[in-house]
Amino acid sequence: MNPEKIKQIRLRLGWSQEKLARELGVSFCTVNRWEKGRTSPSPMAIRGLERLDETGVDEDSGKRTAFRLKARCPISIRVREQTRMDTNMMGVPTFSATTENLSSTGLMFKTQRPVIEGERLRIGWSFGKDKHFEVLSKVVWTSNSDLENSVGVHFDNPMPNVISTVLDSLIAQ
Repeated sequence: MNPEKIKQIRLRLGWSQEKLARELGVSFCTVNRWEKGRTSPSPMAIRGLERLDETGVDEDSGKRTAFRLKARCPISIRVREQTRMDTNMMGVPTFSATTENLSSTGLMFKTQRPVIEGERLRIGWSFGKDKHFEVLSKVVWTSNSDLENSVGVHFDNPMPNVISTVLDSLIAQ
């Protein structure tokens, strides 16, 4: 995909380079380099750009038609060790956060804890003592302020079944 096409898709959506980067799970600098022709998108990023080009925005509302739910719910987060993918996370410190929005491929959350781009996280939701869900993820962007950090993560694998169960549980509350 050529630089002009990438910029055309972004401008048609009315998005900044930062917003497009968040949606695709890349950094702002990466989108900037694509639009300047310095680098080319990966095959996965090209598929995302094509999806956005096809899906676009709803002409009446001006909003993106791809599904993303604005949802404020508490989550627990544990930093995963880089060297191993163990399932036993006992003893690993947990911190809390609140989601901003949620989709089957990732979510955004706010926290006071510093979070680093590229960090591997295990994100969990609890709905009573019988319902607990976890997904593995990677931090793809952060935005820091004095009081709070906004963080965007992409799940290691698309999780439509887990996320739909989480959404059902949120709606039921």
